[in-house]
Amino acid sequence: MTGKKFRLAESVRNAKREVDEELAFHIEMRTRELIAEGVAPDEARRRAISQFGDIDTISSQLRRERASRNAERQRQDWRSAAKMDIVYSIRWLQRNRLFALAAIATLGLGIGATLAVVTVVNGVLVRPLPYHEPSRLGMIWITQPSSSGGPDSDLPLTSGFFVDLARDARSVKAAAFRSWPYSLARDGDAQPDRVTGARVVPEFFDVIGVRPLAGQPFTKQDAVPGGPHVAVISYDLWQRRFGSDSSIIGKRVLLSGEAHTISAIMPPGFAFPRGAELPAPFQFGQRTDVWTPLVFDSSDVRNYATMNLSAIARVQDNVSFESAQAELAGIMSNFLRENAPNVKLSYRVVSLIDQAAAKVRRSLLILLGAVIFVLLVVCANVASLLVARIAVRQRELALRATLGAGHGRIARQLVTENLVLAFAGTAVGIVIANAVTRIMLAMVPGSMPRADDIGLDWRVAGFAGAVAIVAGITFGLAAASSVPWNQLAASLHAGGLRTIGNIRQRLGRRLLVVSEVALSLILLIGATLLMRSFVRLQQVRPGFDPKGVLVADVSLPVAGRFDPVADGPRWAVALNALTARLAQSSGVVAAGAVSALPLSGAFESGGLTIPGRPPEPPGTGPSAQYAVVSGNYFAAARINLVAGRVFDSSDDVAGVRTIVINRECARRYFGGEQNAVGKEVRPTFEFVPTVPPRTIVGVVENVKLTSLEDDARPQVYVPESQFNYPALTLLVRTKGDPLSAIETVRTAVREVSPQFTVHDMRTFSAVLSHSLARQRFSLTLIGAFAVLALTLAVVGLYGVLSLLVGQRSREIGVRLALGATRRDVMRLVVWEGGRIAGIGVVIGVIGALAMTRLLATMVYEVGTRDIATFVSATAIVVIVSLFAAVVPARRASRLDPNTALASD
Repeated sequence: MTGKKFRLAESVRNAKREVDEELAFHIEMRTRELIAEGVAPDEARRRAISQFGDIDTISSQLRRERASRNAERQRQDWRSAAKMDIVYSIRWLQRNRLFALAAIATLGLGIGATLAVVTVVNGVLVRPLPYHEPSRLGMIWITQPSSSGGPDSDLPLTSGFFVDLARDARSVKAAAFRSWPYSLARDGDAQPDRVTGARVVPEFFDVIGVRPLAGQPFTKQDAVPGGPHVAVISYDLWQRRFGSDSSIIGKRVLLSGEAHTISAIMPPGFAFPRGAELPAPFQFGQRTDVWTPLVFDSSDVRNYATMNLSAIARVQDNVSFESAQAELAGIMSNFLRENAPNVKLSYRVVSLIDQAAAKVRRSLLILLGAVIFVLLVVCANVASLLVARIAVRQRELALRATLGAGHGRIARQLVTENLVLAFAGTAVGIVIANAVTRIMLAMVPGSMPRADDIGLDWRVAGFAGAVAIVAGITFGLAAASSVPWNQLAASLHAGGLRTIGNIRQRLGRRLLVVSEVALSLILLIGATLLMRSFVRLQQVRPGFDPKGVLVADVSLPVAGRFDPVADGPRWAVALNALTARLAQSSGVVAAGAVSALPLSGAFESGGLTIPGRPPEPPGTGPSAQYAVVSGNYFAAARINLVAGRVFDSSDDVAGVRTIVINRECARRYFGGEQNAVGKEVRPTFEFVPTVPPRTIVGVVENVKLTSLEDDARPQVYVPESQFNYPALTLLVRTKGDPLSAIETVRTAVREVSPQFTVHDMRTFSAVLSHSLARQRFSLTLIGAFAVLALTLAVVGLYGVLSLLVGQRSREIGVRLALGATRRDVMRLVVWEGGRIAGIGVVIGVIGALAMTRLLATMVYEVGTRDIATFVSATAIVVIVSLFAAVVPARRASRLDPNTALASD
């Protein structure tokens, strides 16, 4: 044994055999030594084995050692081979720059578009909300059965219902809040800033599960009548308005003219409630910057009529949303049974993530499906390029095979090349995705839910990596499967003068182009449907004329309790004075103000009681959207008068109670506009429900308050002098450019009252355009995807036909030599291209008939199987495809027969 060394096995597969042979060799050598010393053969072998030791143990140890060394050697060999493959792949791509740039650019566009949509979908639908255990958070609404048989209406809570719920519910911990705009100023400020605020109960921050960055949130002592005036501010406001002053805690600021002490600063990113995530009529700002205590006095505890509160709830551990809703429904049922047995109300609990994403979930998923179609077209296009490239590389692959590379080794190299290509395309795609995401969000400013949560995170990065790996491996396998392994030697002998393509390869390339044409047609039909719908929407008459009108939001400070009875006269005087001052300004045609600007999405509604008519069951009687107006609003908005008159100075006399209704209200409840004038109606939204009824003095045209797609709804208008409201939107109709009146508005505001805050000045036309932002968003993206997919399909078709001409050059030469005309050759190639495109068109039409049904909720007055849309989109694809076939066809027709025959 001394001085002996064991040979290492060369293969894990032969490790056991070689170890056994090694041990047998040493035993045999020792046996011979003992025999030479005079020991009998049998005894010599016994002694040799005995001296050697435990054969089984030694053999096992040696095999483990060999296996370990061989595994490490294989890992080193694999790393070395992978590094060599990657280096070779990079060099190969550098030598073929044009091909590499085309493939990387194509992949970059497809992956970039996909990642942009995935980033938005992830941020809005998938990414957890930035709160503690967000899956247990939900919104609570009061539901009322629809009188028309449609879905139940979600209504805000009253203070009385919330107090009862917070006291009795065991399955949830609830917190109420409501929007409350503030003007913010510090000592020495000449003009206060308007900030978005919310009044919240002390439990609000605990329910959401977010602690302040600094300071302490509200306590129960802060939310009692006469309690200290405290405020919590957002991180963004702290930076923007207070310069990140760390000593701001405990300092005093003026909120709507009333001193408040800043008690806490919330962490970065917290801005709940965020307006785009909640129903528009509640008028929450895009991001909340200030939170103050919501105080309930004794009258609020008994108030079951004024629905003005939103409520968020945290469901307790081991309690489902369904169980929580059942408990809350029981609480409501018990209350109504004892107090209002004829009223039909209940509670609905919806998860916060569903609440935030409900408005855009369907459209985002459709966009995700559309961009995946684009990605498939991109992959088919790149795969077609790679398969065509294999035909050019057959001599290279044959040389590698002749030098000893096996099929598996060559296939691994092809997969590595395509992985490098795919990761390069993904890197370009990430850069494109960042830019496209910003463009997408800019297209729907302020109306995309959870916009703050949209961004690249590990989910998007993981998706990008998965796409790169799957694409690279798929491309590599496609390229490897297209290699004619049994013909490589023939291509080497042919000197690389002629590429070889079998029927399977040609069929594969054609199928790829067919799929591209089909997918692009589906996208184009969808985009055409959306375009026709968008055109129809733009032709809808909104009931007003937005051209030449400047709009601006103005408000008077409401620091404490909202009390229109005590503060209303002051609000009316100031707002009416402002519209009167603007009406007298140079360049102004008419000026007015309204509480619910058309197409802003903000509206309020309430019931109507018509004297002399029998009472109807609760929830089924007349109702209408209502708005408060000041000045000459109808002239400023150019809302046509249908019957009677609009408000004038006679309506400002004490004791006069008048109302203007729209045409739909007159038709539905009074049998027509002529019958309505002079009739009486009592709105249930009056702050004082015991007041006398109002007299209808006029009927105006229907106005679209929420969107152009909505059907006409009953609407009523009351003058500011009779129904006081502290915040209105100014409308100033000018003789020229409405933006030139900005300074006029600011001057008038300063002259009338320094307490006014004015913000968000924009044209009325911009409001109309913004109301179409989501439709424009979907149309633009799907249209862009369709154009990109169609372009790639045309490029793919052109590439296949060009390759066809190259491979069939000898055949074409023979045809020409035998008397075929140039036109015959062109017809042959164009027919081939038309056949490929035609199959794709048929498949695409069938697919579109199935897929476009998903667009039913996104189109307006256009059927999802609209014949004109299908015909026009199909015609575009056919014409473009034939155009792509003409170029290689012309080249084929110009071939010289002698040259073509000699090239074989």
